[in-house]
Amino acid sequence: MFWRQDINKAVYKKSNSITHTQFQPSTASVNYTKKLLTSTDASERQSIGQSLLDEMSGSLSIPPPQLNVNDKRQNHSLKNGKLMRKTYATYKAGKITISNKTAIRESVIAPKTFMDTLIHEFMHHYDYEVLKFPSSLHTAGFYYRLGDIMKKLIG
Repeated sequence: MFWRQDINKAVYKKSNSITHTQFQPSTASVNYTKKLLTSTDASERQSIGQSLLDEMSGSLSIPPPQLNVNDKRQNHSLKNGKLMRKTYATYKAGKITISNKTAIRESVIAPKTFMDTLIHEFMHHYDYEVLKFPSSLHTAGFYYRLGDIMKKLIG
């Protein structure tokens, strides 16, 4: 138990200290981003999103994560009829799964929200594959790195 806590403290501290990524966008990755920011169809988002992940991963010399965009609503829970939690997406063992519809209204996720979610999950992949962290924690550094990638892709 203490050993795990010590590792997480060390990872947390290291993650917090890294605010930028090694990612350098290609013309193709910027073009895929532009297409994603206008797309709403689940199968199209999966195809373009996978191409973006392939391009980004290739530029970093890491294996790309596998993307699955399902046309279902977000996993969520209610309490007394009110939304208590929702899951935008998951990252597990090199696989990213994103729901294409909102939890309650079942409307299509806005393109910018979809893009933010995709890059958030890619950031977990980056932490494991590039930084070689044993866990990917939501630290301030994690969000700085995420912002670094978004700025490079969107400008």
